[in-house]
Amino acid sequence: MTATPSEPRPGLPGLLDRYLGPDATASDGLRVAVAGLGGLLLGLLTVPAPLAERVLLALLTAELCAGLMAALNHAGKAWIHRPTRRLPRLLLFVALQTIPLTLFIWLFRGQDLALLASTVALLFAGSAAVMLAPAAWQRAVGLVALLGVLFALQHFHTQAPAGAWFLPLAYARTFLAHLPAPRPD
Repeated sequence: MTATPSEPRPGLPGLLDRYLGPDATASDGLRVAVAGLGGLLLGLLTVPAPLAERVLLALLTAELCAGLMAALNHAGKAWIHRPTRRLPRLLLFVALQTIPLTLFIWLFRGQDLALLASTVALLFAGSAAVMLAPAAWQRAVGLVALLGVLFALQHFHTQAPAGAWFLPLAYARTFLAHLPAPRPD
């Protein structure tokens, strides 16, 4: 992994570079595509809902899974945590994660505002814990935050079996893949 990632290419290829990391290999891109395809199928096939809602869930889940895999690759990790944009970019990422959480709860959890408030509060609390932890501890803190969130959601909110995987996957992407700083090992 290079210390400072290359700059993205201009134009449409640059959008892909910004998603995967400019130094991503072809196998990185393939892993991200396979993860996205798996997410697409998971969203389409596992929740009994009208077709339009399943398609929306499939698109959200495809991006969630592809983004999780992109953030786990060395090139993606280096791009996310480049020194010039680390904190503002991470804060924006966490704030933007409220969008898929809100859409999921609005469409598939009966517009449960208490659940929405809990998921957003837990997202910000867990994200703050990971970002404030020393780099060597961020993965462990992310795992503890994920487990704490899962416990809180299970203890305080009823979870319908259909789509029960969505919230844990969203938190795993944030706490375990995106926010922890890259490590040399």
